[in-house]
Amino acid sequence: MNMESKLVSDFRPQVSSNRTRAKLLVTCSLLFLAVMIFPASGTKAQASFAPININLSYPQYQRLKLDGGYQYIDDGGMQGIILYRQDESTYIAYERLCSLDGEPAVSVDGSGLFMKGCNSTYSFSDGYPTGGPATRPLMKYRTSLTGNTLVITDELAY
Repeated sequence: MNMESKLVSDFRPQVSSNRTRAKLLVTCSLLFLAVMIFPASGTKAQASFAPININLSYPQYQRLKLDGGYQYIDDGGMQGIILYRQDESTYIAYERLCSLDGEPAVSVDGSGLFMKGCNSTYSFSDGYPTGGPATRPLMKYRTSLTGNTLVITDELAY
């Protein structure tokens, strides 16, 4: 084998290896860009709003004096909030935006026992779907109670 043939044979694997690396780099870069530009379908936008202070002794919040009571709050969230009293010290604030994209606002069923929207039903206890095509729970906002004042913030509760 002459010197020229040896150089060519030594060079080919390196060229092939460099091409493979370049292809891998381009593929990884495109994948990274796709993830950054097109977030996962399971993610939802989150509303940003100023904290909502509710004086539970006001007459318009009469329903919230009993366990299982609820009240619509229009001042926060993306499509409003359903505020639910689980017990004397626990209030849950659900986003009314349906967990299926592009669907109308969730509302409380006439029975007052569950929420409904986007052809699905949702549990008051945890916001998870109990029927229909929805698979994700409704978003919940953090609440805190001090005396008769309930505060709802735009921070998500889990």
